[in-house]
Parts: sequence; structure tokens; C-alpha cells
Amino acid sequence: MSENSPRERSSHEPDPATQEQWQRAREEVLSEYGTWRVTADEDAPVAEEVRTLETLLRLKTEQQGSPEPGLWTEELATELLTEIVPRTVIQPREHVMDMVPTLGHFFTYLGQTGRWAADSMPPQAAPMMLASLEFATLEAADDPSRRSFSTNILGHGLALGVDLEDDEELAGYMHWYNSLPDDERVELSDTGRLTAPTVPFDREESIRAAQDESRLSSSWPWFLPELEDGDGVTVTELETDQEAEAYADNTFVRIAVGILDLVGDGSRRITGTQALTRADSSSLLATIGTPQSVRTMWQHAELSGPWVTLLDGGWLSLSGSQVHRETGPVRYVPLSEDPEKFVEFGHAVLTATLFGRDARDREDGGFRGMPDTLAALLVACSEQGLDLRENLDGASGEAGAAGARAQTAVQRSVEDWQRFSSVRADLDDLARAGVLTRDGERYRGSSAVMGALVALIKDQNTRGDGTA
Repeated sequence: MSENSPRERSSHEPDPATQEQWQRAREEVLSEYGTWRVTADEDAPVAEEVRTLETLLRLKTEQQGSPEPGLWTEELATELLTEIVPRTVIQPREHVMDMVPTLGHFFTYLGQTGRWAADSMPPQAAPMMLASLEFATLEAADDPSRRSFSTNILGHGLALGVDLEDDEELAGYMHWYNSLPDDERVELSDTGRLTAPTVPFDREESIRAAQDESRLSSSWPWFLPELEDGDGVTVTELETDQEAEAYADNTFVRIAVGILDLVGDGSRRITGTQALTRADSSSLLATIGTPQSVRTMWQHAELSGPWVTLLDGGWLSLSGSQVHRETGPVRYVPLSEDPEKFVEFGHAVLTATLFGRDARDREDGGFRGMPDTLAALLVACSEQGLDLRENLDGASGEAGAAGARAQTAVQRSVEDWQRFSSVRADLDDLARAGVLTRDGERYRGSSAVMGALVALIKDQNTRGDGTA
């Protein structure tokens, strides 16, 4: 069982101490499960089952905001096995077939050891639910539309016998993939299959070709469109449109405003995980047109992102089970009262979230792909936006208008693909949080986002680590 690298994760999770607490709980449960399983069946493939469960429990924590090992509902299990796993995990079909039985053994262990959480489904309902998931899990794993672009590509490599954990083999496989004609690459990325490739995959030959091909050397990310002559601008030349509508239309700013309005001049009750209540979270989602029931605010990046920024920036403070509104570095003034001051607040809160992500380690929700992410955001804030897949195909295609760059782009090292994956993960996080918008594969940033981006670039240049 292998996951996309870097794996998808929630941008804003509970504090590190809480995360460490749940990680220890997972490790303890898995250790106990291994002992229990061997006692119940000494011939059981315990090591494989524990690896599978470790992945499922971690995805349940990171993707579903449900860290308690013993908490299982039909909704959680169904989403995990039929949506999250196909999208993020690369594994052979026989491992997919083992997931539901392994989860069944785990449920039995939880029940017999008293670890089955009170908020879970009734224990007697679990076997029937798992039985219904047997076919659904296989169907989801076989459906290329459930998988991501990269998971389809890498899943085919796994089927060909490529060791995805081996850097040389992975680089060779990606070299072969990028040497295919455009229509075959599209077929493979869309379906995860390629029955009759123009160039059959040869492991040894692909590794040699990857090693022999000189790596593209460029400070500009290889997967972004090249700047045309005369397009280069310095930070001091960048201008932004300061119209209030650009901020009022930004989902991140709208939720930040909604939170501050919700808290008001007094205080608001929060949960034990230092989050807004389910009712308040649902109410906020309704303000951006996505009303739904909420188990925890931490499952929704469009809520948790502004919440963490408002706390980091000093617009909110916590005291026991209450949250209070503060003045912050720039006082919040509603748009209807003073559009100019509203713009100042909107700019401050967007800048604060970019600065916060830049300051955090990637494990704590920080940017993964700097400084490439800065370049990607500049393109995303342009008129046409940024379609990473479109530009990936262009960078990997035949030599043409791009000249030497396109010729050498056929070969990509593991490091190149890690750069691409890191930037894509950063853009996905920003889109989920409402900073960027996403239409299919195209990311867009408004003039409001550009204003915050300029502030970040200037700050990095001041510190001497910028690239603009």
C-alpha cells in the first residue's frame, strides 16, 4: 500500500500536542491489535494487516478529522474506502480485496477489548455495513474517475512491476511516461491503463535513459508556462486592484468576516478541540452556499483556515471554552460601514494566512513547495489562471515553440516530480481554504490574493530568501 507523495493532508489540524496524543493512541491500538490477532489466528498476515490499518487510521485522521481509532460510523467507513483511499493510495487489486476483511477483524478487536466508541454505529450493524462495502470498495478502486491524475499514472506503473519506493525505477517509469505521445499520456492519466503503447515499457532501458538524459536546469519551475519576452516584472512594479468587491467575493475573507460577526462583541462557546460548534460551523457554511451537517469544524478547510488565521493574527482569543473577538492588527470594519477600511482588513487577513503558511513547517500545515509555490501563485493570479495539467503536458511534449526546454523536459527526475507535487498540494490547500478558486484543473487568484502575494514576496526579499 503506497500513498501519493506528498500525501494529501488537512491544512489546519488540532494543535501538535493533540496530534501527538492521537498518534500515540493509534500506535498503542495497532500494537495491541497485532498481539490480539496472532492469538486469535497464528497464521494471520498480521504485519500486512497492521500496515493497512495504519494507513486507514491515518487517512481517517487527516482526511476526515476523525482521529479516535475506535470511532466508526457507516458514513466514515464508506467515504474512507470508496473515496479517500482510491484518490490517495496506490495498491494492487489483491490488497484492495483485503481491506474490508482487515477492517472487519479490527472491528471485532475493538468490540472485544472495549475500544468501540460510544458514538460509533451499533456494533451489530458493522458486519452488514462491511458486507455492503465489499463490492463498493472494489468498484471504487477500479473506477479511474475516483482516482487522481497522478494515482492513475503511478497505479499503472505498479501494475507493470515498478517499485514506486525505488527512486531509479520511479524516475525511469516517469521518463517512459513522458516520452509517450500526448494522446497516450492523456489516456493513461485519465484511465490508469494503456493497452497498446507506442513504446512498450522496458524497465532497464527506461532507467538507463533516465540516467543518461541531462536534467533541465532552471530556476523557473519546469511545469509552469514560461514567461514571454517583456513579461518579467519586479515586485515594485506589481499593482493590485483595491476594489472592495475583490475582497467581499473571496471565500476566505467571507468566512473570516462570518466568524467575527458570529462571535460579535461578547463571546462564543467552542468545543473541546478549540473549534466552533457543529451548529455554528453549519451556519457559516450556509453563508457561502454549501450548507451541510458538520461533525467537526476541523474537517472543513474553508472554516478551519480562516479560524486559525484569525487566532494567529490576534483577531480572536480563546479562554477556556469561549472565544472572544479582539481588535487584531487591522480592525475589522464591515463593508457596509466603510469600504476602504474593509479592504484594509481583507488585505490583512489574506496576508496573514500566506505569512502563517510560510512560517509553518510543512508537517504543521505550512507550504510544501516554496519558492516554486510563489511562482505558481503569480501565474494563478494572472488573467488566464493556472492549469497545472495543461502546462505539465506542454512541458512534457514534443519540441516546438519551447525549443530546447521542451526537448530536455522529456526526462524528469524524482526531485522534479516532487517539486510539481508539492506545488500542487499547496494550491489544493489554498483552494480548499477559499483563498484561491478552482474550476476543474484551473486555479485562479483575484487581485485581492495578488495584493497579499506581493506583501509576502516583499517580505521574503527583505529577509533575503525570495526569488522574485
